[in-house]
Amino acid sequence: MIATLFHKLVTATLPYVPRSIVWRFSRRYIAGTQLDDALRTVAELRTTGCSATVDVLGEDSTDYERVEAARDLYLNALAAVNRQSLDCYASVKLSDMGLRFDAGHCREVMQQIVGRAKELGNFVRIDMEDSSVTSVTLDIYRELREQFDNVGTVIQSCLRRSEADVAALLDSGPTDIRICKGIYVEPEEIAYTDPDEIRDSYCRLLEQLIDGGARRVAIATHDPKLVEFAEQTISSRGLRRDRYEFQMLLGVAEHLRAELVARGHPLRVYVPFGELWYPYSMRRLRENPQIAGHIIRNLLIPG
Repeated sequence: MIATLFHKLVTATLPYVPRSIVWRFSRRYIAGTQLDDALRTVAELRTTGCSATVDVLGEDSTDYERVEAARDLYLNALAAVNRQSLDCYASVKLSDMGLRFDAGHCREVMQQIVGRAKELGNFVRIDMEDSSVTSVTLDIYRELREQFDNVGTVIQSCLRRSEADVAALLDSGPTDIRICKGIYVEPEEIAYTDPDEIRDSYCRLLEQLIDGGARRVAIATHDPKLVEFAEQTISSRGLRRDRYEFQMLLGVAEHLRAELVARGHPLRVYVPFGELWYPYSMRRLRENPQIAGHIIRNLLIPG
């Protein structure tokens, strides 16, 4: 009860924290505002045994100019990754490519991005957003998968529909899926809200994908319980390294990340960057009320 009240208090206070303070926090979780910042971070991660995926921060674009700018930044990122021989692919939010105001144009833009990645021997992950676009996101993934073999998407274990979605994807051909818990607040009739239910769903989905023959499973979690379950599942199935990888956010659970790499697991780090860093940072703060509370206390309490 106290923790819930604290979380609500922190969330209500966050909009009043100066952007300069938020940026100081954000530098741990965001590579920077420019592509060069992201590439430098990717190169540094390589020295720790990690691969990466770059994400241009932004979502819910409302005009074509923003969509074209985001597309061009991804194309530049793919070209730069190729020039520098980095182990790094791209993660793309369809709403940033205009999904909510012109789904047809979004499809065209994604064909351009995935097609260019294919030419460069690279890979594109379609990120999953809130439940209002789950079906259309999976539809676009299926369409792209018919043309390209270098595209994947994301399934959220908080959604009750996810096991049916995975079954349909497995039935329709080779699939490359990242599993995550999901961060969006959804109605209880379509989503699990209890943390243990979300974990149980995650475990079922992981087994379903591995046993169902998914081409690759990206295990995106910082939850030690899920990491332990995943390691046991990988071991019991004798899963090859090319059929799975762990994934983590930049700046999160770095000690656990290092342990997984030391135990020989492939691990990819999600590297966000871009001018639209502020909304992403606020979301990260809301997900970490203890850290946010510490920032607010330091701001309000002198000495």
